[in-house]
Amino acid sequence: MKTQASMKLILNLLSLILFTSPLSSARKQSLCHNNERSALIHFKVSFSIFKLASSDPFAYPKTELWNPIGNGSNCCLWDGVTCDEETGHVIGLDLSSSYLHGSINSNSTIFDLVHLQTLNLADNDFGYSLIPTKIGCLSNLKHLNLSRAAFFGQVPIAISNLSKLLSLDLSDNQDPLSGANILRLGNPGLKTLIQNSTPLEIKLNHVIVSSRVPKFLENLTSLRYIGLEDCKLHGVFLEGIFLLPNLQVLNVASNEDLVGYLPKFHNSSKLEHLILPSTRFSGNIPTSIGNLRSLTALDFSLCSFWGSIPYLVGQLTKLTVLNLAANNFKGRIPKSLANLTQLYWLGLAKNNLVGEVPSFFANLTKLQFLELSFDGLWGPFPSFIFGLESLEFINLEGNNFSGSVEFDLFLKPKHLKFLQLSEVDLILPTTTHHNDSFPQFLGLTLVECNLTQFPYFLHNQTKLQLLGLSYNQIEGPLLVPSSSLLYYDLSYNALSGEISTSICNSSSFSFIDLKDNNLSGRIPQCLVNLSNSMAMLSLNQNNLRGSIPNSFSTGCTLKMINLGNNQLQGRLPRSLAYCSSLEVLDLGNNLITDTIPSWLGALTKLQALALGSNRLHGTLPIEFGLGFPKLRIVDLSNNKLTGSLSNQLFHNWHAMGAQHQSQSSYMVSTTVTTTYGFIMIIQLPYYITIRYKGRETFNEHILSIFNSLDLSNNEFVGKIPESMGNLMSLEALNLSHNNLTGSIPQSFRKLSNLESLDLSCNLLSGEIPQQLTNLTFLEIFNVSYNYLRGAIPQGNQFSTFGNDSFEGNTGLCGNPLSNKCGDSNVQSPSQPHPSSYDGDNEESSTLVNWIIISMGYLSGLVVGVIIGHIITCRYHEWFVETFRRRGQHSKRRGRRGQHNKRRARR
Repeated sequence: MKTQASMKLILNLLSLILFTSPLSSARKQSLCHNNERSALIHFKVSFSIFKLASSDPFAYPKTELWNPIGNGSNCCLWDGVTCDEETGHVIGLDLSSSYLHGSINSNSTIFDLVHLQTLNLADNDFGYSLIPTKIGCLSNLKHLNLSRAAFFGQVPIAISNLSKLLSLDLSDNQDPLSGANILRLGNPGLKTLIQNSTPLEIKLNHVIVSSRVPKFLENLTSLRYIGLEDCKLHGVFLEGIFLLPNLQVLNVASNEDLVGYLPKFHNSSKLEHLILPSTRFSGNIPTSIGNLRSLTALDFSLCSFWGSIPYLVGQLTKLTVLNLAANNFKGRIPKSLANLTQLYWLGLAKNNLVGEVPSFFANLTKLQFLELSFDGLWGPFPSFIFGLESLEFINLEGNNFSGSVEFDLFLKPKHLKFLQLSEVDLILPTTTHHNDSFPQFLGLTLVECNLTQFPYFLHNQTKLQLLGLSYNQIEGPLLVPSSSLLYYDLSYNALSGEISTSICNSSSFSFIDLKDNNLSGRIPQCLVNLSNSMAMLSLNQNNLRGSIPNSFSTGCTLKMINLGNNQLQGRLPRSLAYCSSLEVLDLGNNLITDTIPSWLGALTKLQALALGSNRLHGTLPIEFGLGFPKLRIVDLSNNKLTGSLSNQLFHNWHAMGAQHQSQSSYMVSTTVTTTYGFIMIIQLPYYITIRYKGRETFNEHILSIFNSLDLSNNEFVGKIPESMGNLMSLEALNLSHNNLTGSIPQSFRKLSNLESLDLSCNLLSGEIPQQLTNLTFLEIFNVSYNYLRGAIPQGNQFSTFGNDSFEGNTGLCGNPLSNKCGDSNVQSPSQPHPSSYDGDNEESSTLVNWIIISMGYLSGLVVGVIIGHIITCRYHEWFVETFRRRGQHSKRRGRRGQHNKRRARR
């Protein structure tokens, strides 16, 4: 019996083996349907393989071994293809990160695979194709992923036909050069798109939605994932979405017009990722945040939360990421954070925290990224932090730590890649270390650390990409330590000598800032040759001479050029026209001799132009008025420009004509780069030197809504054009010290944002328009030394202006002048205009000195007015030029001595 039973068992096993191996294999061989194999092959050959089409480092060409004949003809065994085991139909196609390059449309054979349940084409390059409408015919689709695939335009309404859809991912379809979002969801909107399905995951990051958050999302109780980052959402976020019972991931980051408040969280919440940065969420963080025990990532950075950091955050022991940077939190860092031993990222920067850095930080042994900059923390420098061996990034800038710090301290974390310090008394090592003892930094900023020389270890930094040593006292010649540098800031030091051509050894420069040093000599031509990789070049406030090299590259990528406050000569380089991305150009306070070139109007992205205090001459070309639709700041003051200001000159300056936007921000240049596994976002403010409200001003941060026009101290003639009144965003307008005639335009009443208006020292006549009293922001108003007559308007801001705003107009009467209207002492305006006095600077010096000496011996009202007019108006330019040149060096020393007060908190 046992033998029979054993034989029966063996026979059963043999039959099972036979069935599951060769016979099963034969069955699989017959699974692939010919029509589906053909569809896949046609789809394959419609694309080329291009390695730059995919960004995933593990990408590979999955279709490369697809073969329609021979042993490899079974499409069910092809890479990326999944078949139904029963029917043999293709039900899954995953060609993500496959180097596919080419366009796709509704004729593609992929839509012949009507049994598809999963389609993943992510991380390829479909060349700005529209998402084909025929995708709606794949009625069995449950999972659709078209992310990072360069799809463009409107999301088709056909997707709403996919009633079985469980997950939809259209994220990150962006222009690879500009980073702009290129996929939009307008009609249909989000509600229409998924109204026929019951999705579990919605991923639309970087898709332009431009709507409020639809209320129906609160009813999708099965939702596990909501990704709506940078979708231009606005309005009030619905608190009920936070409380969806199955929600694990909520990401609405970078929707800057999205307002919201945190609800009372339930302890049954399944939330794992709560991502809200760069929104307008505000209020206190509720103590119920401690109920979110499943949270692993909490990011509330760049919001408007206030109050103290809740102690119960320390209950979230699964947290690996906690980022509360750039809010309005106050008080001390809670001790409960010591419980967060899984943290690898902690960001508390740019708040109003107080006290010392807690010693328990030394126990956060998994910490890799620590951001505590600009918090106002005090006490001894937290040296114990550098015992954390896993640290890769640390930023302690902008605090008030005491004591000296030995640089050897930073040798302890062996993986340290980024170190940012400021206002620390840093002691450099006096002994030479072995090259391998110092970390290979990717980024190093030592700002205002009392350095007097370049740290010697910089010579061995071969991977360094960001180096900032500004606001120190480093002397001697310029050092360029690494050919891999992207960002180099040595501003506000005492560097001297010429700019060595060795700076050109790095062909990857994006930002160079050497402003406010004592550098001399010429600008190396090879430096300008690098303009096809740079975004910002700043050499202002030095002693550079010679002409600006005419070698800007055809592919110039510069967005800001600041060479102001030097002694540069010659003409404006014609090759500047290649810099079509230029937004800020400051060449003011130099010795440039040229006319305003017509090609300047080709810089259509230009927003700020400063050419003041040079030797420019001639008339303004018509192209100067036809270009510049984005121009908001213009300074052409203190030159020798002539001709009239035509009505057409300001017609195309649309930015100055637009009303202020509701929100203001600073003009910045942003560069995103990936290096050694790090994504670096370099964001730097633009800056410019202009005359504002009567004085030269260095603007370290330019507000995106600031508008200014300064044409003062030139030789313009004719009437002030009425079209100038259409520049309704102007905050400062200076036309003083010219030869302008006619009346003050009535259209100036439309300049409702104006804060400063200077029309002094011209030949203007007529009355001051009464409507100017409606300019309620006006702080400075000067029409002195003209031929104006009649009553001075009264009311509003005009009641705050003194005599000096109106003096030199003997025909004016009324407050604040002593001449009362109707008084017989009011004279007709008859002063001689100072343009009758000519001469070069040397003759001017003699005549002015004579006038000053003689003033004590002359008497009479008329003589006093005439002399005052001559000194104030005709020789104003001479005074400005003479004392600007004499005082330039001493001003530079003064600025450097006061840099602690002027340094902006970034």
